[in-house]
Amino acid sequence: MKKNILLIFFITLISFNFNYITWSMPQEIIENSTTKNDLEINADAAILIDATTGEILYEKNSNKREYPASITKIMTALLAFESDKMTETITFSHNAIFGIEPGSSHIALQEEEQITMEQAIYALLLRSANEAALGIAEQIDGSVEKFAKHMTVRAKELGCKNTNFVNPNGLHNENHYTTAYDMALIAKEALKFQEFRNVIKTTYYEIPPTNKQEETRYLYGQHQMIKPPSIYVYEGCEGGKTGFTDEAQNTLITYAKRADTELIAVVFQCKGAQHYEDTIKLFDYGFSQYKTVKLSSIDDASQTIPVVKEKDKTAKISSVLAKSIDDIYKTVPINFDISKITKVVNCPENLVVPIYKNDTVATITFYYEDKPIKTVELLSDHSVILEEDAIAVSSQNDKKINTKKNLFFNSIFNVLIFAIICSIISFLITFMIYRFILWRRYKKRYFSKIKRKKRLKQK
Repeated sequence: MKKNILLIFFITLISFNFNYITWSMPQEIIENSTTKNDLEINADAAILIDATTGEILYEKNSNKREYPASITKIMTALLAFESDKMTETITFSHNAIFGIEPGSSHIALQEEEQITMEQAIYALLLRSANEAALGIAEQIDGSVEKFAKHMTVRAKELGCKNTNFVNPNGLHNENHYTTAYDMALIAKEALKFQEFRNVIKTTYYEIPPTNKQEETRYLYGQHQMIKPPSIYVYEGCEGGKTGFTDEAQNTLITYAKRADTELIAVVFQCKGAQHYEDTIKLFDYGFSQYKTVKLSSIDDASQTIPVVKEKDKTAKISSVLAKSIDDIYKTVPINFDISKITKVVNCPENLVVPIYKNDTVATITFYYEDKPIKTVELLSDHSVILEEDAIAVSSQNDKKINTKKNLFFNSIFNVLIFAIICSIISFLITFMIYRFILWRRYKKRYFSKIKRKKRLKQK
């Protein structure tokens, strides 16, 4: 009986974990996450995704923890662009210059040397300069430790589930790890910045003389898939980031675009030139089997919905525009016929106040040959709140404030009463002790007198 109960418990637990993983993943990824066994990939872990839709086209051990090495610097660059500090000048500290491993990648920056954030990012991504990574981290968050925490928090915000960063350059640390899937999410986010796109496609860059260096620094990109006459040059490749440590071996993130289809490939634990060979195989497969199509623009998917009072649903008081966050795209097979697409908008006749900005108020579903292929939420473009509702909210807030004030003053009064009581008790205890000491002295003197009198009588 006990064995049966334990068996049922473990089956339930496994089922719960599976359902949790399934629910937590985007639906588009679930639909396309089957492994393509016809691809022979040498990498220990790899993934190929559509850069526009995020849909997975191929994966191998995509959620296995790996050491990323210098592809970590994609995240460092992302935070740099998000910090809006591109025009600032970095003055390199002693820790930034001497806080890297001897012999690791650098551009020979010196302590107290100054370069711009933009120049540091070119050094970071083209020459994988480790001291540049530390300088960027200190400029943004004040210390490498705080920046590393910032990296990990931002990764989680992007949907990363198995990532922990302890430095901004990827030098080996057992607690510094990520996965192919997580790095693909980070790489996808970085593409939102045109400055990032400009850097990764650059093969040559100059840093002019600085306050510490009289000569120009010449930076040459390392990614072989955009550097003729390399045998690995690939049509449509936009660049990326290389990485290597003894523990991680070769790692690589690469972007490529043909027509309207842009792909991201990530590979881990490759030997020799396998990281380029595997990436080319992934891109060949992706471009030959899939394409990205635009299902609808924001305007075409938008719907105007009346807003009414709850008591009188026939009286329109306003309206909202229900729209998608962005234009709607889908990754589809290469032979997909866009003319067979139909759409159905699931939209209520009206909405009842209050409505808040970015509330989900409708959905739109796209069909291909009567089969649903994508559903998108439509969000309210602004809030609609009745004046009396706003007053009610304000009144409730006032009550909360008054309640807090009352609690505050009541707490002070209680503290004062408690302090007075404690003082009285302390005084009484002190007085009693004092009286007791006096009584003991009196008693001692009294008995001493009696003894003296007895002695005198005896004499």
